[in-house]
Amino acid sequence: MSAESFSEPPKPAGAEELAGLVGHRLAVTGNTILADVQKAFHEHTFKFMAIVENSRVTGMCSREKVGDLLGSQFGYSIYAKKLIRDYAVAQPEIIASGTPLREVMAKVFSRPSERFYQDVILVGEKYELMGLIPVDNLVRLQNHMLSDKIGALEESEHRLIRQKAELGELAAKLELANAELESARDTAVEGTKLKSQFLANMSHEIRTPMNGVIGMISLLVETELDEEQKQYCTTIRKSAEALLGLINDILDFSKIEAGRLDVSVEETPIRELVEECVSLLAEGASQKKVELILDIDPAVPEWVEVDPLRYRQVLNNLVGNALKFTEQGEVIVRLRVSREPGKGYFMQTEVQDSGIGIPSDQQKKLFEPFVQGDGSTSRRYGGTGLGLAISRRLSKLMEGDLNCASEPGEGSTFWLTLPLESISTPDPVKAVRPLPDGLRALVVDDHSIAADTLCRQIALHGITCLTAPDARQAMRILREAYASLEPIHYLFVDADLPDSAGQELCRRIAEDADLEATGVVLMTPIGRNLSASERNFSCVRRVLLKPVGPNNLLEALHRAQPKETTAKPEVVATLPPFLPEQKPMRILLAEDSATNQEVAIRLLERLGHTVYLAENGTQVLDILRTEPLDCVLMDCQMPHMDGYEATRAIRQGFHGIQCREIPIVAMTAHAMQGDRQKCLQAGMDDYLSKPVTLERLAQVLHRVAEKASVE
Repeated sequence: MSAESFSEPPKPAGAEELAGLVGHRLAVTGNTILADVQKAFHEHTFKFMAIVENSRVTGMCSREKVGDLLGSQFGYSIYAKKLIRDYAVAQPEIIASGTPLREVMAKVFSRPSERFYQDVILVGEKYELMGLIPVDNLVRLQNHMLSDKIGALEESEHRLIRQKAELGELAAKLELANAELESARDTAVEGTKLKSQFLANMSHEIRTPMNGVIGMISLLVETELDEEQKQYCTTIRKSAEALLGLINDILDFSKIEAGRLDVSVEETPIRELVEECVSLLAEGASQKKVELILDIDPAVPEWVEVDPLRYRQVLNNLVGNALKFTEQGEVIVRLRVSREPGKGYFMQTEVQDSGIGIPSDQQKKLFEPFVQGDGSTSRRYGGTGLGLAISRRLSKLMEGDLNCASEPGEGSTFWLTLPLESISTPDPVKAVRPLPDGLRALVVDDHSIAADTLCRQIALHGITCLTAPDARQAMRILREAYASLEPIHYLFVDADLPDSAGQELCRRIAEDADLEATGVVLMTPIGRNLSASERNFSCVRRVLLKPVGPNNLLEALHRAQPKETTAKPEVVATLPPFLPEQKPMRILLAEDSATNQEVAIRLLERLGHTVYLAENGTQVLDILRTEPLDCVLMDCQMPHMDGYEATRAIRQGFHGIQCREIPIVAMTAHAMQGDRQKCLQAGMDDYLSKPVTLERLAQVLHRVAEKASVE
């Protein structure tokens, strides 16, 4: 027989493991005689004893049953030689050591009354005995837990009573505050109503005589006047129109304050509307010698649901302000479509200028009524300070928003964001490639931003486009293109190049027989009349008014296109002998920098490849859905979606992309340690750091072509 008991008491109630509730480990083998078992019980005070066979628990016997079988609890009898396993307690409660304590207690407390006080046998993973847990220990543990729970409930009850009292006091204070706020609101509403009624009445009273003044001036101008009188009338008319503009601002503001200004949403040809608004303000920009640039993204749909009157009002105010506060440089009007996950599509109208800028402390109050920068700005530029306040409120009425970013001396950017209920964008390739393949264009403009913007718009139509800042470089490019059997088909020339360089360039092209296939599109600001000599150059096929919009550009491309377009040779001029052989490929160039675009395009065409252009990752995905291409040169840092994101989207077959295995070469300015590995981990096949040379580009594309031929 083997018997053992614990010398230390069980752990207090709340022990985390069942082993902490064990009362003893007293055990005997199944063939032990009853007398020895009775002796073991006599030496210990436990009620139950475990029965083990080969270190495994097989049952349990009780002190009471053994005593009854022997006839005396502490004596010996003739039955003392019988084996103990013949008198084991039926169905003992054997619990594995990993059983949750809650489950053990549920089993014990659900037993019938005659078995309730039987101890629980705790065994290990191999069914070996770990000890017996007296029911008394479980009862004490439960009582302890219940006591803790009752204490916690009592504390919660006291806390709730205190919080209820505090809430009662707070409710009384809120009720008093609400009464005061309601009284203050009524007073404010009444004051606002009176102010709005006064402003509206005064505006109407002033508008009546103002219309008479402007009308009579218009009639007077039509009569016979000398130059001095016409100048006086012109000054009066401009002053009257400025005053009428101020009155209109006050009237609109009074309507908004009174809650009587509504918006009427309807299907609107947004591209046409923006072009019209910008054209109406272009003459003022031309007079100030400020470049007004229009940049409409091809993803913008032709028709959107918007209030055309209120949208036009906001856009006119933003562009007018930009021109007012810009003495030199440019004003750029951009129209974009963006998408926010979970929110949908948005149309963003951005007006960026290179004017005086706005200090940060004044930006906070910029959209407040009757505020216009500091006092000196108000005196110098005039205005009511209501234009931006009205525009912000109109944007809110159209469920959009109007924001600003600016730095003093560096210009300002205002953007209007409006939600789009739905969007149906044209096919990004077919819609912008209605012209024959192989066309090439050159934009000659001394304003780099205007040139780059127009070049990007031309490239959307599948035309390879370059830029030149002056007539001298333009002529060099034209001659080199002709010599390399890649003539320039379109030449967009700014009529206002310094020192009449535009006229001289047109004259030289008209007199050069080699350049007779080049069609000149002469670009002139609205309000500037071309001379007869400028219009009569034989090479000038179209006059295009600036700022150039997408619709006018497409019309000019159709009207000025060459009658016979020579197909581009399969392979360009012979490459230097040290360059690896090139297999002509259709390559998508993903690059947002206009300068880098021009460099890469010229290098790729020099190697005999056909180039497609994308300015961000989103455009890359759009083109790959429709165009079968051979390779992608991917810039890593681009707006909207960078090169890493675009690569992962391609590899995952994002939204219908079929060419998931297309070779992708990183062409990036990131050349630090680890950048190459980062590109490869994103799914790119090769890596080319900037600046890119013809030799290194040729080597990379040669590797791409060889790998493709092997596969």
